[in-house]
Amino acid sequence: MDQNTIMLIIWLSVFVLALIAEFATDALVSVWFCIGALAALGVTYIPGTPLWVEITVFFAISTICFIALRPLAKKLLFRNMSHTNIDEIIGKKGKVTKLIGELENGEVKINGVIWTAMKMEDATEIQKDAVVEVVAVNGNKLVVKEYIH
Repeated sequence: MDQNTIMLIIWLSVFVLALIAEFATDALVSVWFCIGALAALGVTYIPGTPLWVEITVFFAISTICFIALRPLAKKLLFRNMSHTNIDEIIGKKGKVTKLIGELENGEVKINGVIWTAMKMEDATEIQKDAVVEVVAVNGNKLVVKEYIH
């Protein structure tokens, strides 16, 4: 095998591995190495190109694409993912249906739906029938504080 064929295989391997890594995450990091690998693969077809030029092209194109295109790609791909329906429950008032104690979660009814709820860390236990306000969501539990009129 000549050096060009070996480099073609190497750049195709880098492309495939970076593509697999990108599909395994959602961080938009490896896709830029895919673009760099394709650029280096194209340079390999130029007869007499030294290895250092291919490597330089790979890193330069990957870096340029990462710096220039990543913010735009993140903005376009993740624009609807920053806000979910559960975020809309923050600030809502509800009624405690099961005591929210020091060590155990309780329950809160908001808009006819029963939610598992926990109190804020520094708060005391919240009695049944108290009115609470949702201050955060922690996993599938609401974090609440007693609402004072």
